[in-house]
Amino acid sequence: MDSTFPHRCVSIDLEVGKKDGRVRAFAAVRTDTDRSVIFRKGNLARALAELDEFASGADFLLGHNLIAFDLPHLATAKSDLRLLKLPAVDTLKLNPLAFPRNPYHHLVKHYQDPQLKRVSLNDPELDARLALKLFRDQWRELETVCQNAPDLTLAWHWLTTAAGDGAGVDVFSGNEATGLDAFFSALRRSRRPSAADARTAIDSLLSGNACQNHGRDVVRVSQQVGWPLAYALAWLSVSGGNSVMPPWVRHQFPEAGRLVRRLRDASCGESDCGWCRKRHDPRKELKRWFGFDDFRPEPTDKDGRRRSGDGR
Repeated sequence: MDSTFPHRCVSIDLEVGKKDGRVRAFAAVRTDTDRSVIFRKGNLARALAELDEFASGADFLLGHNLIAFDLPHLATAKSDLRLLKLPAVDTLKLNPLAFPRNPYHHLVKHYQDPQLKRVSLNDPELDARLALKLFRDQWRELETVCQNAPDLTLAWHWLTTAAGDGAGVDVFSGNEATGLDAFFSALRRSRRPSAADARTAIDSLLSGNACQNHGRDVVRVSQQVGWPLAYALAWLSVSGGNSVMPPWVRHQFPEAGRLVRRLRDASCGESDCGWCRKRHDPRKELKRWFGFDDFRPEPTDKDGRRRSGDGR
């Protein structure tokens, strides 16, 4: 991992009761010391105070489904934890960016979507360490994307830290924006891009890959659809290959699927759009996919035969 990115990270995983929503167990691992703190039973308030002290001095928190799951449960259990103010990086949300061809890289569906692959159940320390391993894999993959497609990581940097993520206001969105800004700044070796630079990059990424007229409209509202557009751009970067938009993305960020459909599947009907002229012309698509110049003539009699030129 790049030496400029903070190494004092605390990876956290919670086990929470399904019926009462209470924290039953947790573990945290620090990358700078490789020490861990584990709670399985006993005084939760005392254990959370120990966790808070353990995280003191860390640069950011890490976790899998950290933003939507772990942090809200920690806040419910003890709202004055200092660690709740730390920048946050969620490996679940990074995964479709790092691995658009295989967004379940190192993941299995233990329940709906978010759990990490594990060899045994109810082992929060193992899950915290697996989140760290996944994070390192994501970093390496995104370094390659940064080298080969710098406009894409520039766009992601701006979109994932933009105000308004298309999924409602999250109480920890500020933590996430700060964490991801540090992450992408280290990855790109550059500060967060300006809105003008980001929109130029998004426009370039859409050029030739989507309807240019719908694309202009999307660029204009890009700050309001940050995460959905980031996921749509990830999918477009590998579209035509073995690419899948995870169901949890479509569920949590439904605008992502709508953006893809608007950009690729909805014709703008304008003659100046090369994408729509080419991809929404049935005869051109017939030639592209099947090699035929035209469709078979439509049968005109009840037996499916074409009438002869004299009308018979």
